[in-house]
Amino acid sequence: MEDPAVFLSRLARFALIPIGLLLLLAAGFSVWSTRTWIARAIETPGSVIEMVRLRDSEDKGYVFAPVVRFQTMDGRTIEFQSGLRTNPPAYRTGQTVSVLYDPDVPESAAIRGVFSLWLMPIILAFIGSIFLMVATAMIMLIRRVARALDQPPHLTDVVGSPARGQVAVFNRTRS
Repeated sequence: MEDPAVFLSRLARFALIPIGLLLLLAAGFSVWSTRTWIARAIETPGSVIEMVRLRDSEDKGYVFAPVVRFQTMDGRTIEFQSGLRTNPPAYRTGQTVSVLYDPDVPESAAIRGVFSLWLMPIILAFIGSIFLMVATAMIMLIRRVARALDQPPHLTDVVGSPARGQVAVFNRTRS
């Protein structure tokens, strides 16, 4: 059977670190695509026409999502349901909100807000950072434990360890 320290070290190096790096790469791509979308989007006022009550899950209860109506530059009226789900409701019926939409695809509109537009990059970066921190902590702890276990038994109680390549010599005198 394989040593648990070797398994955990390999898990950290070959699974957690690559996953964390991929999540950070995805966060960077998400930031880039959001900035690109915002650069070509048009801002217009919209009105919240309804707060739809949605089932969150079987045991959690309900969340609310706004349904917004706005006019495009060419005069079309578009309604969309925002992906932002909150409890309690974030908006009131009849409230005016700022809407961003792509002129080519106005159905992909979004309510302008820091939290709603940048939620995905924030979550991806946070989870990627957690994966990297856990992997780094695992590797550091495994190395520290391995160094402590590789020393002779009478040296494991000593606080400081000798530098690499040096031999620790302790004189024990009995009184």
